[in-house]
Amino acid sequence: MIVFFTVIHVLLCVFMIFVILLQPGKDAGMGAALGGGAATSAFGGRGAVTFLSKLTAVCAGLFFLTSLGLSFVGVRSSVTSSVGAKAAAKPAPATPPTPGSAAPAGSAAPAAAPKASDAEPAPAPAPAAPAQK
Repeated sequence: MIVFFTVIHVLLCVFMIFVILLQPGKDAGMGAALGGGAATSAFGGRGAVTFLSKLTAVCAGLFFLTSLGLSFVGVRSSVTSSVGAKAAAKPAPATPPTPGSAAPAGSAAPAAAPKASDAEPAPAPAPAAPAQK
């Protein structure tokens, strides 16, 4: 499903580039070079400008929606959510007995301390916020 929306997103991007380049500008720009002069006569004097403007607005709206959709899907499979899932899946460490309580029967030796290789590295500190004037 994500591949389908990514392909649609890329096609919208390419189509929107062509629609924007075909719009006649102050000097008719790329519109005249790619045959846009004939398109203006087919739609009327100002018809092509409004048609291409509406087509650009529709493409921009669809591009915006696909961008939001892909970003929401990307957040679900990002690194930060997988780190949060690992932290939630870790079992809580066993609490050592308090000094005043009696040790449980059958536990003559203290529990083994975890190895240094078992510990995960500390996360990198967050970058400092830029100073505001």
